[in-house]
Amino acid sequence: MTFSTAISRGLKLRCPRCGGGRLFRGYFRMYPNCPNCKLKYERDPGYFLGSAYINYGLTSLILTVSYVVPHFVFKVENGILIGPLAAFCVLFPLFFFRYARSLWLAMDCHIDVTGFDIDQDHLH
Repeated sequence: MTFSTAISRGLKLRCPRCGGGRLFRGYFRMYPNCPNCKLKYERDPGYFLGSAYINYGLTSLILTVSYVVPHFVFKVENGILIGPLAAFCVLFPLFFFRYARSLWLAMDCHIDVTGFDIDQDHLH
């Protein structure tokens, strides 16, 4: 699988292996396995901790740019920026939660293919 295929499946919230199964049954609840190819999504306890780094990293990057550019380039006062930026810090991670998990799973599937080719739990 190419990197672009993995990222595309991640952004579509689809199974990284087959591209057909959905990852989420609700906004925050994931299926345990792909409904299509039966891939187990959470490979180990705490597996999705890495997705928090993706979510935090993107939130921090957007927040930094959203502060630095208006404040230092356009001379917007801190008092004007603090409300919208505080709201962003709360709302964006909630919105991006599903995508962070999906991208984490897709990147893992692309980089470390161990266990993604055949799911041994569902062969028997």
